[in-house]
Amino acid sequence: MRLLLLILLILPALSKGAEIKFVQSHLIKGQFDNFSVDNLGRIYVNKEDVLIQFSSKFDTLFTASLKSIRPSFMQSSKSFRTLLFDYDRSVIKFLDNTLTDIDEDVDLVNIDIQQPHLVCESFVGNGFWVLDAGSNRLVKLNEKLEVSVTAENIANLFDSKTQKYDLPSQMLETNEYLFISYPGYGVALFDVFGTYINSYPCNPKNIGSFGNHLIVQTEEAKMHIVQLNELLEADYIYQLPSGVSDFYYTRERLYLLTNEGISIGQFKKFE
Repeated sequence: MRLLLLILLILPALSKGAEIKFVQSHLIKGQFDNFSVDNLGRIYVNKEDVLIQFSSKFDTLFTASLKSIRPSFMQSSKSFRTLLFDYDRSVIKFLDNTLTDIDEDVDLVNIDIQQPHLVCESFVGNGFWVLDAGSNRLVKLNEKLEVSVTAENIANLFDSKTQKYDLPSQMLETNEYLFISYPGYGVALFDVFGTYINSYPCNPKNIGSFGNHLIVQTEEAKMHIVQLNELLEADYIYQLPSGVSDFYYTRERLYLLTNEGISIGQFKKFE
């Protein structure tokens, strides 16, 4: 609620001629392949086989060398574990909050996921979602790796006779909703049972959330703030700095992945 009030206080100034810009307060320098931020503000960065965890005050806490996996995606939204997904090997690894392995790697092909394309954490039942492009379905696995939810015809949800869309590029569960990003089309909203509800048309690059809002980074270097109860048009739109390849928003901080590293700051108003 504090975050929502903060943004609603800042953004209405757009209609009064004020300029809103991102102001950097800290930079974690480096060339990183992936990054994530947990709900305690700890920052996780990955470069090839190295994973580093920083505190919310940017001190180095733990470093790990990944022997069996090269992450194409990572998510640390749960404070007690980090999910790593190796797309090429169709393998998931979980690490605890000291970057120590939790059990063995999960080979998704061995549990009847034909072509794992996307994964993300689930906060309902402590499982995770997998989009299986091979069988064109969405699967939720519980902590015992048992299928608890299945939804069909997900990968080509918006295909038509005149246009065929690319495969989805990202998934995110938040506030008991699941978002799937479709390049060139928009962001689709599903319930926790995989039932399609609505969509927000845009050209998405990355997605995130805060409170009751969806955040979309578009290919046009904009950041759209969209209320979940409507998903029709953005309440507010920011201009992002150039060169941003990914983002996280948590604990009243915006984290931007750039060629220089992780840029941390906030949008601020300038009269």
